[in-house]
Amino acid sequence: MADRELECLDDYGDAEDPCEGAVQYRMALSGTGQSFPRCERHWAKRVEVQDGINRRYPSQQPADFDPAYAGESWDEE
Repeated sequence: MADRELECLDDYGDAEDPCEGAVQYRMALSGTGQSFPRCERHWAKRVEVQDGINRRYPSQQPADFDPAYAGESWDEE
């Protein structure tokens, strides 16, 4: 495979959202295990998005979860 320069996955040539910093493969943040090349700026933005997802959809039952509320359970099958 020929060596070629990595391009940021989020580089759309948008002047209002430019790439900044080194482009490199970043660790996978989703369950796919797939890494993508991103510049430092877009990587920081992606981490913020993932933090929001993790807060909204935690992998474990939150401490204030009440199964009596709305008749739901955390571990429905």
